Amino acid sequence: MATLLKRLGSVLLAGMLAYGAWVFVARAGATLRSPWSGDYGEGCTLAMAQLLAERGNYFPDLTDYPFFVANYPPVFVSLVALTQKVLGPSLVGPRLLALVATLGILVVLFDTLRFLLGARAPALALTVLFVMPWFVTTWAALARVDTMAILLSLAGLSIVLRRGPGVAAWPALPLFWLAFFTKQNALIAPAAVLLELGLARDRRFGRVLAAYALPLVALFGLLVLATHGGAWRHLVVYTAASTYEWGRMGESYVQLAVIGGPLLLLAWAGEALEPAAFRKRTGRILLLYFGLNLVAFATIAKSGAAQNYFIEPWLATVLLAAWALRCLRQCRPWALSFWPAWLAVAAATAHCAYPSLDRLPHELHHPENARAFVALDRLIRDTPGPVLSENLTFLVLARRRVLLEPFGVTQLAQSDLLRLDLLVRDCEAGLFPLVVVERRMWDVPGIGECLERRYEPVEALGRFLALHPRPVAWAGNAPPARRIEWQVGLEAAQAASDARQAPPTRCGRCRRHSCRPASSRARASRAGARA
Repeated sequence: MATLLKRLGSVLLAGMLAYGAWVFVARAGATLRSPWSGDYGEGCTLAMAQLLAERGNYFPDLTDYPFFVANYPPVFVSLVALTQKVLGPSLVGPRLLALVATLGILVVLFDTLRFLLGARAPALALTVLFVMPWFVTTWAALARVDTMAILLSLAGLSIVLRRGPGVAAWPALPLFWLAFFTKQNALIAPAAVLLELGLARDRRFGRVLAAYALPLVALFGLLVLATHGGAWRHLVVYTAASTYEWGRMGESYVQLAVIGGPLLLLAWAGEALEPAAFRKRTGRILLLYFGLNLVAFATIAKSGAAQNYFIEPWLATVLLAAWALRCLRQCRPWALSFWPAWLAVAAATAHCAYPSLDRLPHELHHPENARAFVALDRLIRDTPGPVLSENLTFLVLARRRVLLEPFGVTQLAQSDLLRLDLLVRDCEAGLFPLVVVERRMWDVPGIGECLERRYEPVEALGRFLALHPRPVAWAGNAPPARRIEWQVGLEAAQAASDARQAPPTRCGRCRRHSCRPASSRARASRAGARA
């Protein structure tokens, strides 16, 4: 019976993992080959790289253009800037970097799991299981910093797990430093190691803390000096000014618990049945890494947070479940036949939970049908003068300068950390011949009101609305394009655009497509000619 259960579970597990791997590869390939981006963060990454390539510093002082908030340290941004210098502005380079980092995570994860489990089959199964959730498949190839930061953190943690937190683990230090300078909150893995040493009252705690923290602080100080204080303002002060949407926190915790439910039950069973294994150094580090990730996951309530906040807690869940599986396989004979079926359940749950969130943007899945993106790209390229656009990717790919990053600027202006008098004055003067909005531009203090009063919608392109300045002679008497009428204006502009592109209708009288209903003046002219 046990043999039959293991074989059946193995077949189910292999099928689920093969399907999940195929979905992962297909979606990563679709993202990589698409020339378009609907992700706001990708545009910010490209804009930071553009500033770094042109100026050598992408932390502006915000007293003049560009009004842009840089959220991330320079490691990944520098690599993207290098690709822009060599290959020109493109989404392919940064997306390829992110995808390579994701594949690197899988390689390091498999090696780490094989060390923890002592067997290839469950290590491979858990590695593929990592890519099953929707947030991994949709994020794997996006031009964002997260996968590279997680790769560096995981590599450092793997070294510590193998060699212990002593002198032999010194290669983990530069990896942890690079992780921090890729994403400034990539501190959980080294914090778990240090906290384990502190709780164990290990005499090496002070030396390890100094070896990690002092060079990190010195390097960050050099970055602050090199950017004339810009790195401190953007990465610390401006980031701390974010607002929070507390209602999202509980919902996100529930989603993480549902997606990782079977693995969490496995970890609980391992801790309950074999508690001594979790008192060993490796078990304590993995348990602390998981716990710190759960605490840090609360920041998903921050405004602008996205599904990338799920990835590292999910990774910590996989690692903790792997350690529990090792303990059960060694001490509980029934676990040898039970684990394939349970991992099949975990794979199905991770892949199928929340199907409404499991979606790839249409412009990535079918780039050939992204007509609105094609039209908007052509409109931006053909418009002379400065252009404002919420989607910064269009500006960078068209080699136009990014003048405004709406989301970050809105956060700072609402916190009284930034004044936008110059931007509002230029908007009132009609300096921008084209403004492309989705929804964030209306919320920029002073700019939303200016767009309502001074600009008019001229064309709807998918979810984008193109605005042009109103003629000065009658702008003051024109009805404002108020944000409460945004959807109405969008629908009207979309209807006009569809009417221009629609094929001619067949005339009921002459049965020809070219016939059009005549105007009253034309009908009167023909009647007079017949008379």
